[in-house]
Amino acid sequence: MITVSKARNMKIDVIPASRNPAGQPLYVVRDDLYPLYYGGNKARKMAHIIREINRGQYNAVVTTGGIQSNHCRVVALACAEHGWTCKLILHGSREKFFEEKGNALLMRRSGALLKFVEGTEIGPAMDRAMEELKVMGKRPYYLYGGGHNRPGVMAYKEAMDEFNGHWSYSAPPACIFLASGTGSTQAGVLAGCRMLGWTTTRIRGISVARTGERGRASILESLDFVDETMESYQDEIDFEDQYTFGGYGLFSRELSDFTSRMARETGLILDNTYTGKAFYGMLDLLGKEKPDGRVVFWHTGGLLNLMH
Repeated sequence: MITVSKARNMKIDVIPASRNPAGQPLYVVRDDLYPLYYGGNKARKMAHIIREINRGQYNAVVTTGGIQSNHCRVVALACAEHGWTCKLILHGSREKFFEEKGNALLMRRSGALLKFVEGTEIGPAMDRAMEELKVMGKRPYYLYGGGHNRPGVMAYKEAMDEFNGHWSYSAPPACIFLASGTGSTQAGVLAGCRMLGWTTTRIRGISVARTGERGRASILESLDFVDETMESYQDEIDFEDQYTFGGYGLFSRELSDFTSRMARETGLILDNTYTGKAFYGMLDLLGKEKPDGRVVFWHTGGLLNLMH
């Protein structure tokens, strides 16, 4: 088994100013290379969630996501590794799920139990799955989509301490950009910055689907998971919702061409669901604003979303 401590090998790349469209050096935290379950922020969160599952002596997991969910891929593979029963409540086309590769293929290969529902039916379906597993004699763990729970937030609060150990400059970054979905990753980074005393570092979440109001509320809720005083963060929630390209899983030809160009020009692989939107939004904002200090992009993964 690979433990969290053994996985502490964070990689930070630098895209020089000459190769960055923003015209300044860009520091990239490579969580797309996180060494568990094919990488990404969901894998970093799962390493912490596993500890909670083991402490509670659970032997099954119920969770939810779309048919190409990075989170569901990670949960399914983690359950297969540990011998736990995995029940995935999936929303999206059943037909496409069985046709596509990428995350869907790995979910199928993992042996996870599957249930396809409409978005409005997710909660009741998860509740039913929990009861069904209990009837089977299992002790199931209820895991909100995206790893939206205390271990998921703590994973990124602790990741900031790891990042600090790799940051070789006396001054903290001026800003950290990242793709923001359920809000738990951004909340963890925010809490980690405060833990480090980095009061001047601006955490800038680029929404992949949610409106500003809903996104900010979710980030504040996530901070409550780690006993942070939510009210004290009200003025620090930076959640940009103008780069969603129509919503979750949606994108345009413009975004697809952009991610292809970034691969050619920088070698950085971005997907069209999460990191492509965040990188696009970051460059657009940097074109309008010039932060006084170094800029970090936290690459949260998503490679398998390109491979379906």
